[in-house]
Amino acid sequence: MNEGININFDPEEEKRKQEEKEAELLADYLARYPENVILPENLREAGPEIAQFESLVNSFESTHSLAELHSIIDLTPTDAPNHPVREPARLALIPIVTMLDTLRKETNILPEKYQELRAKYKRFSNAVGFINKNKIDHDR
Repeated sequence: MNEGININFDPEEEKRKQEEKEAELLADYLARYPENVILPENLREAGPEIAQFESLVNSFESTHSLAELHSIIDLTPTDAPNHPVREPARLALIPIVTMLDTLRKETNILPEKYQELRAKYKRFSNAVGFINKNKIDHDR
C-alpha cells in the first residue's frame, strides 16, 4: 500500500541532489553560450570609439533626413526591404548600434556618456521606426 512512498526521505539529501542538477545545467548552458565578460581593469579607453560613434552619427545625419523618415507612415513588411528612403537608413543603423554595444561592453565609458550616445541612436531608430500592422511606429 505504501509502495510509492519513500520512508527514508532526507530533505537535505534531496536539496543537495537538486543543487547538483542545477549546477550541471548551468555549467552546460555556460559551455554552450559563453558570455565574454571583460574585467573592469581590462576595459579599453572609450575615447577613440566614442569618436568613431560620433562619426557614424554625423554620417547618418548628413545622409538621411529624419523629417523624411518620420513622414513614412504606411509600409508593409513586404515592401520595406525595397523602400528607397527607409531601407538605406535602417541598414545605416546597424554599425551605429553595434558600436554602441561595443562601447557598453568593452570600454570604460561612463554611464552618463553612454546614455547620451544611446539617446542619439534612439532618435535615429525612432525616425526609421518599426513596422506594426502595415504602419510605421516612430515612438518606441
